Amino acid sequence: MKKKVTIVTIILFLLVIVGSFGKVTDFIINLEWFKEIGYTSVYFTKLAAILKLMIPIFIIIYTGLWFYYKSIRKIIIKWNKVVEVNVKTEKLKKRVAIVIDVIASFFVAYFTSSVYWYRILQFTSGNSFNIKDPIFNLDVSFYVFRLPLIESLYGVMLLFLIFMAVLTVILYIVLSLRDRVYNRNIGGINISFKEFFKGLSDFAGRQFAIISGLIMFLVAVGYAIRSFNLVYSPRGVVYGGGYTDIHVSLVFYVIIIAAAIVSSVVIFTSIIKYKIKPIFVSIVAILILIIGQSITAEIVQNLIVKSNEKNLEAPYIKNNIEYTRKAFNIDKLSESNFPSSDSLTQADIDSNRDTVNNIKVNSVTPALEFYNQVQVVRYYYDFRDLDVDRYNIGGKYSEVFLAPREIDSKSLEGNADTWQNRHLIYTHGYGLVMSKVNSVTSEGQPNFVIKDIPPQNSTNLKITNPRIYYGEETDDYAIANNTLGEFDYPDGSKNKTNNYDGKGGIKANILNRLIFAINKRDSNFLLSENITSNSKILINRNIMDRLNKIAPFLSYDKDPYVVLSGGKLFWIVDAYTTSDRFPYSQPYNNVNYIRNSVKVVIDAVDGTTNFYIVDKNDPIANSYSKIFPGLFKDVSQVPKDIRSHFKYPEDLFSTQCNVLGKYHVTDTGVFYNSEDLWETAKNQKQINGEKGVNDASYFIMRLPGENKSEMVLMEYFNMKDKDNMSAIFGARMDGNNYGKLILYKLPTDKTVYSPYLFKQKLNQDPSISKEVSLWNTQGSSVQFGDTSIIPIKNSLLYVEPVYLRAQGKNSMPEVKRVIVSFGNKMVMANSIDEALNQIFNNSSNNQSETRTETGGTSTDSSNNKDKLKQAQDLYNQAVDAQKNGDWSKYGDYINKLGKTLDELNK
Repeated sequence: MKKKVTIVTIILFLLVIVGSFGKVTDFIINLEWFKEIGYTSVYFTKLAAILKLMIPIFIIIYTGLWFYYKSIRKIIIKWNKVVEVNVKTEKLKKRVAIVIDVIASFFVAYFTSSVYWYRILQFTSGNSFNIKDPIFNLDVSFYVFRLPLIESLYGVMLLFLIFMAVLTVILYIVLSLRDRVYNRNIGGINISFKEFFKGLSDFAGRQFAIISGLIMFLVAVGYAIRSFNLVYSPRGVVYGGGYTDIHVSLVFYVIIIAAAIVSSVVIFTSIIKYKIKPIFVSIVAILILIIGQSITAEIVQNLIVKSNEKNLEAPYIKNNIEYTRKAFNIDKLSESNFPSSDSLTQADIDSNRDTVNNIKVNSVTPALEFYNQVQVVRYYYDFRDLDVDRYNIGGKYSEVFLAPREIDSKSLEGNADTWQNRHLIYTHGYGLVMSKVNSVTSEGQPNFVIKDIPPQNSTNLKITNPRIYYGEETDDYAIANNTLGEFDYPDGSKNKTNNYDGKGGIKANILNRLIFAINKRDSNFLLSENITSNSKILINRNIMDRLNKIAPFLSYDKDPYVVLSGGKLFWIVDAYTTSDRFPYSQPYNNVNYIRNSVKVVIDAVDGTTNFYIVDKNDPIANSYSKIFPGLFKDVSQVPKDIRSHFKYPEDLFSTQCNVLGKYHVTDTGVFYNSEDLWETAKNQKQINGEKGVNDASYFIMRLPGENKSEMVLMEYFNMKDKDNMSAIFGARMDGNNYGKLILYKLPTDKTVYSPYLFKQKLNQDPSISKEVSLWNTQGSSVQFGDTSIIPIKNSLLYVEPVYLRAQGKNSMPEVKRVIVSFGNKMVMANSIDEALNQIFNNSSNNQSETRTETGGTSTDSSNNKDKLKQAQDLYNQAVDAQKNGDWSKYGDYINKLGKTLDELNK
């Protein structure tokens, strides 16, 4: 028998060992990886925090359960009237109890510590916000860093005590039922509740008294927590405690807290003394207070507050406005009135030439489509996204589109989809493509300044190692520096290869290969002859997965962007500190506090990942820095060239736009009446397309009143449910102006065209709509690019690229014209300069008549028939060329057609 038990034990032990291989190898690989990237301290900070929390919790739970078991065990022996105890049986029961106690305590301690470890660290490391809440005059750090842990521990303790109380009652009921079976006359479960209570008190009165008293005390703690949570109340007209919450609910909560503390003492003593009535009275009193609070609050809210809401809620509306603006960092924006006058002159255009020269004629969506059609080189390459940035090119501060050429191993199909191809050969992307936003080729396509493989570079920017081992699409591991050579790019009939020499990666020694083989369940790690001791295993190569593994407590912008610096590619990712615990701040997308306090820079070759704190005034970021020493670096350590490419993030800007639509108003009366609500402007991409939300855009421009041009992220606001533009919101990002927000409020006494209203205006212009309609016929379609509304001096200049797309699966949109509008003048020309020349110099050397809102022109009517006939012939010839697939002739005919139409408009 003993031999069988030993064999079973050994088998079970081996099964446990085998079953834990995955966890063990995960731990080893994670440890090796954190060591490789230099963040071992971050990994151990979490483990240490879990252990520091787990050990005391385990001791407390184990001790509590053990003393509970010992006391209950004595009661059971006494209950059963046992005279002689079987020593062997008692030893076995004791061992079983110890094992159960250890297992239960371990799981409770592990679960609690693994869930709440971070809240413990925040509790002890939280920095002050230096902002007091308006109700309890407590620093906001109490709500963000300390109250969450208090709530968590309260919940754990309450569940534990309820479990103990239920367990005690169940033990009593089980023993009572057993005794009833044996017909023992001992107050088991009888009809009388009084007898049941007395029997329970006899059985475990002291234990149940302690548990019940503590539960009632926790009721008091719970209502104290509820009191603090009134700063998040949704009851009133705004988020946060309102009149009823503060003058009714809070008062009742204080009374309930006092009553619950008294009741905890009453319940404890009453159970000891076998008295039911005081317990009943205490519980009923608490219930009456709780119900009374709900009823009174509803009565006051509906009968008193609603009829005087504007005045009674005014102080709390003020709190909501003030704290929401602080939480979303829009309380310090620079606000000014923008006249939107018609006083712009050619001299103003000339003095703002940097702004004019950087106006977009390319648009993001069609440009990305063109990149993916002509620059992928091979099917396994991909341009996932198009980034906007600024570079000094040829001495000019220029806005550009750029995209990294990443490799997509998922696109390998058929015979190409092999383990060697996926992990040893096709390990990295190569190069980038760049084009200026302000120019197109003669065919209307992006004008590349960096293109092809190997890179053809017509800029002064250095490119030495444009490989991309770490990116947005590198989802799988790679084994680099192997004997096969890693594919770089095709070179005629051969392929150029590379042997990885970056410092990233885990060494592929025999032990690590064995660990990875077990972890990945893949024997190729051991069997492949192409892996050497000099090889590196690159894991966590997807930059977003990488960041979430290193610092999961940060939130990350959905659009990382690539930067060319020092001849290499780097990824910049905007990281956010967020909270849903800021008092009186209205939540948006489950967040009511956000800061872009951290910028992350990742080397695309070796994966080096650096976290930089760029907002030293953010208490949450500072608390992270204290919790994880060694993780964050000061912004002064960012390389100068990398720092010059920091951009204000679109996700944060979009959130601030949503908030600003309502919270640009600071007057409580106007806010209450909702009489000045904004919404993000609408736009229209197709001539007859649906109205959609306008996308914020980056511009290089000289802001009114400033001395030099800079990059600005801008969005436009309409009056809610109207198309009249009400404001322009911008975020600056160059030099010391980084993060400064500006708001230009537009006149309310006249129509200022929004992007959508501008589209309607150009569609109603007879000359433009006629020309566009002619293009938008069978065989081709017209689509609009990104609308630019540029503030120059005290006026607004509107620019709209017009794209023409032929029918067909592989057709590409081409910029054919640019529409420019100022005041009541609107022209469509071949370029922005030509359009501006027509608008501002139409009395001298303009080449075509300026189109006005009435659409009048000076064209000689006697020549119209011939010109129209010529236009029709050119159009028919273009359609024929398109059907024959002769795109060169098609482009020639379309260009001639455009010139003919220009002549018609003279």
